[in-house]
Amino acid sequence: MDMIGFDMYYQHEPSRVSMLDTGTPESARELPCDGCSMYEECGAKLLECVAFRQWAADGDFMDKDMGRLRRAMK
Repeated sequence: MDMIGFDMYYQHEPSRVSMLDTGTPESARELPCDGCSMYEECGAKLLECVAFRQWAADGDFMDKDMGRLRRAMK
């Protein structure tokens, strides 16, 4: 009969979940859609602009890109 091993520290060590890298970039700025005049239209038609795509990719965007080159969300 095989013995099953047991690590006594498994349930007694502090959680290390906060140390995991989730791969999600830290946002340097808030969501560009907040305060945008096209917020309702983009939400209804499922559109995204350059600022949103850039923010989603690296957490930052340029103000001049807000509302520019809108296209259907992927």
